[in-house]
Amino acid sequence: MLADERCRTIVEDALWHFADERYALYAYVVMPNHVHVLFMPTGDESLSATVMNWKRFTAKAINRTMGREGPLWQKESFDTLIRSDRHFQTVIRYIRKNDLKKAWSFG
Repeated sequence: MLADERCRTIVEDALWHFADERYALYAYVVMPNHVHVLFMPTGDESLSATVMNWKRFTAKAINRTMGREGPLWQKESFDTLIRSDRHFQTVIRYIRKNDLKKAWSFG
């Protein structure tokens, strides 16, 4: 589903929507069947609430765009606590390596 440019754009737009307001967005890549995102919540919203909001909004928009109904995302997500600058840089390299044409990250 995410291989469709319209769906990929919905996800990217959702990630950018509250960037620098509710979270710092450091890197992401939208793959054909999943998304990697490196971000840090900056406000009162928790990491899990942010992810849940992204999933809810994008599922509705993608289903509407594709003329379908039903679940789009898995219920669970897999998060990792970044504990050092080295780990942070490793995660950015991993995201970039996943798909160089679609990955975005700062500097």
